[in-house]
Amino acid sequence: MDILNTVYLTGIVPLVGKVSPAEAGDMARALSMGGLPLAALHIKSAKDVSQARAMQQAVENFLICACGVKDEASARLALEAGSKLVFAVGLEEGVQSLLAENGVLVLPPLSCVVFDKLGQYFSSGKVAPCLWPDVQMPHRRGKSYFEVLVRRIRQAVNNMLGFNLRHVGINQPDAETSARTAGEFESLFGFTRTDRGGAYFSGEVVEVMKKKFYGRNGHIAVSTNDAARAAHYLQKQGAQFNWDSAGYNEDGSLRVVYLAKEIGGFAVHILQK
Repeated sequence: MDILNTVYLTGIVPLVGKVSPAEAGDMARALSMGGLPLAALHIKSAKDVSQARAMQQAVENFLICACGVKDEASARLALEAGSKLVFAVGLEEGVQSLLAENGVLVLPPLSCVVFDKLGQYFSSGKVAPCLWPDVQMPHRRGKSYFEVLVRRIRQAVNNMLGFNLRHVGINQPDAETSARTAGEFESLFGFTRTDRGGAYFSGEVVEVMKKKFYGRNGHIAVSTNDAARAAHYLQKQGAQFNWDSAGYNEDGSLRVVYLAKEIGGFAVHILQK
């Protein structure tokens, strides 16, 4: 996968401040464990180059993005730091050529979105990746500080993806049984039964299939702000997908896809909100 697609699907580019070499390695490992194997750095000096190198040494294929490149001198520092992506505008042609010759992609600066606004930003529709400016090392208190950092990074990713339980699917052998089962949920809980072709729905929380479908017991739908980004993240976490089950929107973007593995006897799929 090329760098542009990697950055787009990752969604969040953490903007990391100056840290010690030991902290740089911990930061890179925590970011990678949390689902963000990349970082944006302001590379203005040899110390910044050392920080970038320490992060790359800590995590294989860790992506360094350089901010603040303005001229040839800063471009060469970015190259020395191993940057594969530069956020900049208005670079002179010679600087652009220098970066291109070294396989560095140049993009305009991304919008900054703080931790508490990540969910709102990514739930607003198809949006560009963003910089996350308030990621920082917690105070060192034994090994627990690292766990705190990983949890915060994972929460940032969860804020972006916005996972929620959408509905539970129940397999039934035929349409008559499906209608009867959905009707029981309606009579007990007031979840209005509607026929939607391949299944009866009870409200929006129970889908009763008219025939055997995915999953030994049925399926669970998990909605997300961005199905493609969710699939990318879950694959990085080791999940595998049944891509034969994938469905797409009219514009070609991913709408739904099932995990290859059942959980507790249920198939699980992600679903674009």
